[in-house]
Amino acid sequence: MTTPEKLGRALAAAPDPERARVALSRVGEDARARELLADPVVLDRAIPVLGLSTTVTDFLVANPEEVALFADLEPRYRDRLRTEAEADVARLGPEAGLRRFRRRATARVTARDLAGEVVDDVVREVSAIAEICLDVAAREAGAEALAVIGMGKLGGGELNYASDVDVLFVHGDTGGDAQERAGKAAAALMRLLSDPTRDGIALRVDADLRPEGRAGALSRSLAAMLDYYERHADTWERQALLKARPVAGDLDLGAHFVEGVAPSVYPERLEAAAIEDVRRMKARVEEHVRARGRRDVKRSPGGIRDVEFAVQLLQLVHGRRDASLRTPGTLPALEALARGGYVAQADAERLADSYRFLRRLEHRLQLVRDLQTHDLPEDLAALTLLARSMGLADAEALREEHEGHAGEVRGLHERLFYRPLFEAFAGAEAHPGVDRRATEELLAGLGFRDPPAAYGVLHGLIDPATRLGKVVGTHFPIVAPSLALAANPDRALLRFQRVLEPLRDDESLADALAGGPEAMQDLSALVAASDYFSDLLVRRPAVVSSLGPEPAGDPEAELARLAGRYASGALVVPEAGRELARVADQVVRAAVEAAGPEVPFAVIGLGKLGAEELNFASDLDVLFVYEGEGPDDFRAAEGAAERVLAGIRAAGYAADPDLRPEGRNGPLSRSVASYLEYWERWALLWEFQSLLRARPVAGDERLGNRIAGLAADFAYPEGLPVDALAEVRRMRVRIEEERVRPAEAGRFHFKLGYGSLADVQFAVELSLLRHGFAHPDVRRRNTLEAIEALAEAKLIEDSVAHALARAHVFLNEVKNALELERRISAEAVPAAPEDQAALARRLGYEELPRQSFLEDYRRITRRARQAMERVFYGEEG
Repeated sequence: MTTPEKLGRALAAAPDPERARVALSRVGEDARARELLADPVVLDRAIPVLGLSTTVTDFLVANPEEVALFADLEPRYRDRLRTEAEADVARLGPEAGLRRFRRRATARVTARDLAGEVVDDVVREVSAIAEICLDVAAREAGAEALAVIGMGKLGGGELNYASDVDVLFVHGDTGGDAQERAGKAAAALMRLLSDPTRDGIALRVDADLRPEGRAGALSRSLAAMLDYYERHADTWERQALLKARPVAGDLDLGAHFVEGVAPSVYPERLEAAAIEDVRRMKARVEEHVRARGRRDVKRSPGGIRDVEFAVQLLQLVHGRRDASLRTPGTLPALEALARGGYVAQADAERLADSYRFLRRLEHRLQLVRDLQTHDLPEDLAALTLLARSMGLADAEALREEHEGHAGEVRGLHERLFYRPLFEAFAGAEAHPGVDRRATEELLAGLGFRDPPAAYGVLHGLIDPATRLGKVVGTHFPIVAPSLALAANPDRALLRFQRVLEPLRDDESLADALAGGPEAMQDLSALVAASDYFSDLLVRRPAVVSSLGPEPAGDPEAELARLAGRYASGALVVPEAGRELARVADQVVRAAVEAAGPEVPFAVIGLGKLGAEELNFASDLDVLFVYEGEGPDDFRAAEGAAERVLAGIRAAGYAADPDLRPEGRNGPLSRSVASYLEYWERWALLWEFQSLLRARPVAGDERLGNRIAGLAADFAYPEGLPVDALAEVRRMRVRIEEERVRPAEAGRFHFKLGYGSLADVQFAVELSLLRHGFAHPDVRRRNTLEAIEALAEAKLIEDSVAHALARAHVFLNEVKNALELERRISAEAVPAAPEDQAALARRLGYEELPRQSFLEDYRRITRRARQAMERVFYGEEG
């Protein structure tokens, strides 16, 4: 007998103690159930299930005698399950018997699952239960002559508790009569299992994966099936057949089907488009989940689908020649890939562990009400229930565990493709995973258009006889993704070869790359992204030693280092803008020093230089100021300014002094008094607007700070007149209308067009002009800092601040990605689809890159335009 104390401890340990208590009370209302629950073993096994699954509780309330299932939880295999199912059918009839069998058998697995049964055994038995239901139903419905082919999770032997059961039906004879008989038999089998009754359903049988889907015949002859998959099937249909397995009915006929479609699943020549089709389908699924805004353990990034698709892609690539990979289950296939050398053993083990965790979590979600759900709940109580059912302390522990496994899966998802390349080129002992043919197939799958040529280049680079070859080989697992994910992998690889060629005979430079993974990662990413910096590294091989996290010496080497950090993702906006401005400041200071001004002289940065948000090809907007009187001092200052401009340009930067008073018609340099007179008497509103970003950069520090302070006095007026506000608005409209040609290009002109950087800049600067005098704390040169300060002061709405900041970061990332390639100023998204796809890949879009990027671009710029209009016109209602 169970004492109250023991019962209390058992209830307290249940996933939901109160749910368990109420469920136990409901079930125990029947005398038969109470008698069975008096057995401590039965009670201890039942309480965890009652504390989670309302479905099992309802089943036991309706059928109290079934509490006996907890007395014997031994695993069942097909023969024993068949005997049990046939006994239920004989006693209760086909409909009720199959439903009773499935619910009892599933409850038994549930109890073992909650007691710690490994996922592999749980899904194996849940799948076996479904197979027996199908097989018995085939006999009862007169469908024994059909082959029932399991697809999806059923075919893989890895069903969930609430999975749909995906099947194909195949019959042997040809002709119209045979077609009609087979269709009726298949329909009868599906009705027997899937039609709702007072006992619910036995299985949700789904035959929609058949040729032509719902529009196609429910069953086809073997000959018709083989013809369809050979001649008409899409890539996704052939991919689905990776999991095809005979599960019921005529198993011999089913085996002939699986054997017959193998050449269609594993063709002699795999088209590169097939790999892209698989990735595109997965991207559509992820986009659907992202749009719903829910955390999905199956289809979100780092979810179950990531594991399944990674495994299936490798099966598609290599299974054509290695029959050992042709196994339908995800975990068995992963093991086979590791045994064959296609996946590193450690990666396979880590991926399998995370997959098992995600499947356990998926099961817990579905056990509560036998619903096919994959969404993690947002409710704290529901998350706590899930956590306790998995042996975790609370909701936060579950979140952390889930995020850890999701991150692991997402990282390994792509790495699975690169490890075999390392093995192939590092001189590992040959086996099916690393021979030349397999490696070229993998290179094709990764997007290389000329796999034999790519193989030859890589083989030459990773030459263990040289110091450089050893270094590249050691770091190859981080080199390969950068090259494969480049906009043009073949071209990136050739650039990489060209950059490394001068290093072959210089062991000191090879050693510089060997110091840590960052240098090689930055090098490969930079070469993959940039013609300009590849040429620089060929021209100055020693710059390679500057790559990595530590600052370099001269400005050109430092610029290359920052470009490498940016290309590899180690440096991002806004930090990238500040770092690039730091290098530009160094260039300007060196130019001033070399110019040797004979009077006190300073350089003031405006625009992106003043705001410290430079891009890779930004002009340096500068003003020159001197302290002195008379024509001699003026001539000295003019000469110094000219020499400074020449020095900046000699260092590879475009210096622009045209924001000075009177523009190109005015003198290059002015005295402090001259600036004050001009600003007081003649300056236009746009000139005061430009002074919002004025920052001392080089030269006489005292003079620079003085002129910057005076500029701020003019930039932040005590009150912004109505006509000035109207002028800012007109200026923004005029810039867009006059400088964006043709007008329709404005939608993707990220500098001046719709929702562009100009919209962000004008919205922020107008807010600063309005409020900077009364609120000195918001005076910031940097755009993001200004947005944050304005939002904190409640001078712009949080939604406006978020939209402006998001657009500023995103559009600067776009600008950097374009300018990094050739270090030429970019103002608009390229028009050609192939160039847009290349840009998207540079920005890190891997699945459906062009479509995903354009969707993000449209959404972000639309919100930026709305935010700008809110700042411009919102106060007028």
